[in-house]
Amino acid sequence: MIIIALFISSCTRAQNQPKITGEQLEAPSAWVDSVFKTLSPDQKLGQLIMVTAYSHADRIQTERIAELIRYYHIGGVMMAQGGPQRQVNLVNYFQSIAHVPLLVSMDAEWGLSMRLDSTISFPRQMPLGAINDDKLIYEFGLEMARQLRRVGAHISFSPVLDINSNQWNPVISTRSFGSDKKQVAERALQYMKGLQDGGVLACAKHFPGHGDTDNDSHTSLPSLFRSKAALDSVELYPYKQLIPAGLCGVMIGHIGVPAYDASNSPSSQSYAISTSLLKNQLGFKGLVITDDLLMKGANGNFSSTESAVKSLIAGNDILLNPESVPATIYSIKTAISKGRLSWKEVDAKVKKVLAAKFLVGLNKNRLVSTKNVITDLKLDAAKYLNYELVKNSLTLVRNQKNLLPIIDVEKQKIGAVSIGAELDNAFLNTLAKYGPVSRYSVWMNDEEAEYEKLYQSLADMQTVIIGLHSIDTNVKDNFAISENARKLIVRLSKTSNIILAIFGNPYCITNFDYLPAILVAYDDNALAKSLAAQAVFGGIGLSGKLPVTVGVGFKKGDGVATKPTRLEYAMPEAVGIQLSDLNRIDSIAQDGVNKRAYPGCVVLVAKDGKVIYEKAFGYHSFENTVPDKVTDVFDLASVTKIAATTQGVMRLYEQGRIDLNSTLGSYVPVARGYDKSQLLIKDLMTHQAGLTPFIPFYKNLASGDYNYDSSATFPTRVAQNFYIRKGYFNNVMLPQMLASRLNAPGKYVYSDLSMYFMQQVVQEVSGQPLYTYLKTNFYKPLGLTTMGYNPRSFLSVNRLVPTENDRAFRHQVVTGDVHDQGAAMAGGVAGHAGLFSSANDLAVLMQMLLNEGEYGGLRYFQPETIKKFIVYQNPEISRRGLGFDKPEVSLAERSYGSTAKEVSDETFGHTGFTGTCVWVDPKYKLTYIFLSNRLMSAEDSNKLGGMSIRPKIHQVVYDAILKVERSAKQ
Repeated sequence: MIIIALFISSCTRAQNQPKITGEQLEAPSAWVDSVFKTLSPDQKLGQLIMVTAYSHADRIQTERIAELIRYYHIGGVMMAQGGPQRQVNLVNYFQSIAHVPLLVSMDAEWGLSMRLDSTISFPRQMPLGAINDDKLIYEFGLEMARQLRRVGAHISFSPVLDINSNQWNPVISTRSFGSDKKQVAERALQYMKGLQDGGVLACAKHFPGHGDTDNDSHTSLPSLFRSKAALDSVELYPYKQLIPAGLCGVMIGHIGVPAYDASNSPSSQSYAISTSLLKNQLGFKGLVITDDLLMKGANGNFSSTESAVKSLIAGNDILLNPESVPATIYSIKTAISKGRLSWKEVDAKVKKVLAAKFLVGLNKNRLVSTKNVITDLKLDAAKYLNYELVKNSLTLVRNQKNLLPIIDVEKQKIGAVSIGAELDNAFLNTLAKYGPVSRYSVWMNDEEAEYEKLYQSLADMQTVIIGLHSIDTNVKDNFAISENARKLIVRLSKTSNIILAIFGNPYCITNFDYLPAILVAYDDNALAKSLAAQAVFGGIGLSGKLPVTVGVGFKKGDGVATKPTRLEYAMPEAVGIQLSDLNRIDSIAQDGVNKRAYPGCVVLVAKDGKVIYEKAFGYHSFENTVPDKVTDVFDLASVTKIAATTQGVMRLYEQGRIDLNSTLGSYVPVARGYDKSQLLIKDLMTHQAGLTPFIPFYKNLASGDYNYDSSATFPTRVAQNFYIRKGYFNNVMLPQMLASRLNAPGKYVYSDLSMYFMQQVVQEVSGQPLYTYLKTNFYKPLGLTTMGYNPRSFLSVNRLVPTENDRAFRHQVVTGDVHDQGAAMAGGVAGHAGLFSSANDLAVLMQMLLNEGEYGGLRYFQPETIKKFIVYQNPEISRRGLGFDKPEVSLAERSYGSTAKEVSDETFGHTGFTGTCVWVDPKYKLTYIFLSNRLMSAEDSNKLGGMSIRPKIHQVVYDAILKVERSAKQ
C-alpha cells in the first residue's frame, strides 16, 4: 500500500510538469523561431553563456549579474550558495530584467542542500548506489525535479556518470554511484528519468569520465590513461545507456584523454571528444555544456577567453562561468571573423538553447511563487523519501558471528562510543532505546590520555559498538582517522566483539578489515545515525549492497541482509499515514497543559512495529522549570496490572503452573483460613470475585507504624523522610484484605485487591518476589531500562516525573515513589500499582504482545496464551479480559469510554489513575500510549477525564488510519 501511494504521488507530481526527453530539443518550435529572429549577433552569443550567481551575495555582486543580463544578454545563470527564499527572489529579479527568459541551472547532485540552507539533506550518489530498489532512485530524481522547479531551476548538473574505478580519486569518491558500470548506468538512468519526468533537464557528467583519475580538475588537468577499447567498455557505458533513453544534457569535463586526443587537450576543448565521440559516435543530440571554465583544468595552456572559444569550436553549446563575459563575447566574434567558427554553427547552438527553454516552459512563465518556499521544500513526503533512501542504503558489509542484530541484551555488557562526535548524538541516544548501553564519546584528535581512559571504561565489555564520525574523503590523510582512534579499536577488538558503524566514506574500511561486524552508513547526519543504531538492534532490516570494491577484502555487491526484530522509529508515512493527519494530537495534548489538566505528558503511537509518533508536552510541574522529555519516566498506576502482574500470570499459566479454574487458597497458604481461599483465579483476573473495591490503608496507620528516618525497625520507604514498620504489609495489610467483606461472585466490581492477591499467587508459584520474577523473565531480556518498581534505586531522579502533590497522606511532592498509598505502604511493589516506565519501554512490552509473544529474536509467550488473556471473558457481564481491560462491549457506550470509537473488539490495554493509558489493537497492529502526571494539579476535578483528552488523541490516530483505508478502496 505504501509503495502504491508513493507512485501515485510520483505520477501526480510528474503530471504537473512536462515530461522531457532529449529528442524534444530538436522538435520544431514557432516560439524558438520567433525569439531567435529578434536576437542581434551579440545577443545570440550571450545566449551561449551561463554564469554563477549566489543568493547570499551582496547588492554589488547581484547588480554585476544584472548588468550581464541587461547588456550582454547572457542565456542563463547557475545558482550556487545561499538560501531557498533568497534564491527565488533573486531568480525572479533576474528573470524580470531578461530580454529572453533565463535558463537557470543548479549543481545539486544530492539535492538542494548541496547549495542551499534550510533544505533536506539527501544522500549522495554512492549511498544511492547501495540501494537495491530502482524505484526509490526514480522517486529521488522526481523529488529533485520538484524542488529544483520550486526554486526556479530548470537544469540539474546531474547525475554523475563517473565510474569509481580508482579509489584514490580525490574528487569523485562518494559522488559516484559505484565501481560497476552497469550499476552506475542503472541508477543514473532512474535518476535521469525522475528529473526529466518532473520537468527538469538532466545533464550527466563528467564526459567522458572522471572516475579513474588521480588529480582534481579544479586544481589541474587530470588525464585518463586508458585505451579506446577500455574507455568504450567502461567509461562510456553509462552514456550509451542514457543517451538513447532521452538524456537532455551532457557536461564535458576538463580531462585529458590521449586515446582520443593525442594533444591531451581538455575534453571540453577537444573536437575529437566533444563532437566526434559524443555527438557523432554516440549520437547525442542534446545540450553540451562545459564544466566550470574557471577551473584550472580548463585553462592550463590558454587564456580563459581562448579556452571558451576552443570549447565552442569543440562542440559545446553552453559556456559555464567564463572569467569575463565581455571578453569572451569579443573573443568569439574575433574567432568567427577569422573563420575558426561560423555563424551557422553559432545559430544552431542558440536555437538548441532556446529549445531547452521552450521545453521547460519558459515560453509560458518565467517567474516562481515566493510564498511558502521553505515549507514547500520540506513536505512530509520528501522527508519520508529521504528516510527511505538512507534506510535502504545502509550496508552491513560483514557480519561474522551474526553479531547483528544484537539479540541477548541481558546476557552481555554492551558499551557504545562515538569517535569524532559529541556524547549527545542520535547514534548513541537511539542505541539507548533498545537496552542497557553504556555510552561514551571522544573526539578524533583528542590526546592519547583520553583514549586510554576510554579504553579502561570499555575493556570489560562483551560487545562494543563503535560509531566512527568526522571522517572525510581524502585518501591521502587516511580519511582523517587519527592514529589514536585506530589503536583504540585494535585494542578493544582483542577483548570484545566489535560492531563498527562508519558514518562516511566506505573506502576507509580498509583500516578495519580484521573486525567481525562492519556497518556502512555513508553519511554523518542525525538520520543516518539513528537508522544505523536501529539496524544494530534490529529495529530495521538491512538490504544495502556495497557499491564499490574496497581493497581486497570487500567486494562490490557485498552486503548481509537482516530482518527487523524490534521496534523501528519511523515517520507516519512508513505505514501510509500522513504526518499532517496526526498534527491534531499536538493541539489536544497542549490544550491539556494550557488548561492545567496536567503539567506535562508524553504521547507515543506505534503501528506495524514502527513508532510513528513520540512527543513530549509541558513540564514536570506547574512551575514550568523542567520540560518533559520522551525519555522521562512516569508512575503507570493501574497499568501495572497488565505490564507487571498479568505478564507473570500468563507465563506461569503457559508453563502449567497456574490453573485459571483453581482457587486462591490452592496457591497462597496464608489465604486458607479466610473466605477468600475459594476465589477462582479467573474471577480475580476479571474483577468478578466479589471483592471490596478499595481499602484506604493509610487512614488506619498509627503513629508507631512509621518514622521519619529509616532503620532496621522502619526499613520500608513510603516517601521522602517517611518509612514504615518492617513486615507491615504481611502483618497488617494482607490480613486486612483477606478479612475484608466479600460479596457474591459473578458481578463485575473493579477492585485493587484482586491484583494484590494475584501478586501473592505469582510469588508463591514462582518462588521469587514479583519484581525479581518480572525483571528476570521480561524486563531485562526485552532491554527495558526504565520499567520497574522503586525507580529511585536504578534511575536518576532527573528522569522521574513528579507523580503528585500529596496533600492527604505524605504531605509532599511525590517523585519516584508510587502514588497509590497502599502500594507505597507495601514497599512500592504491588500487583495493582507501583510500576514506573518510559513510554518507549511500555511500547516495547506491548509490541511483544502484538508480535504474538516474540520480540528481538526471543519468544516470551506462545500466541495462544496471549489470545486467551486478551479476549472478552464474559461479555455479558463486563468488558474485561484476563487482567486486561478492553473497550466497552456496546458500540454505543464506546463514545463515552476510554478509547476511540473505532477500536476493534480485539483491543486490550488499561488506564491508570495518575493519568496514563495504553491501548493495543491487534487488528490494526496499533499501540497508543499516553503518560501524564495529572495528580500534580491542586484541583479536585479530573480535568484529564472531563476533557476526554486520552480518547480524543486515540481518535485522531484512528481517523488517520481509516483515511488511509478509504483511500486504498477508492
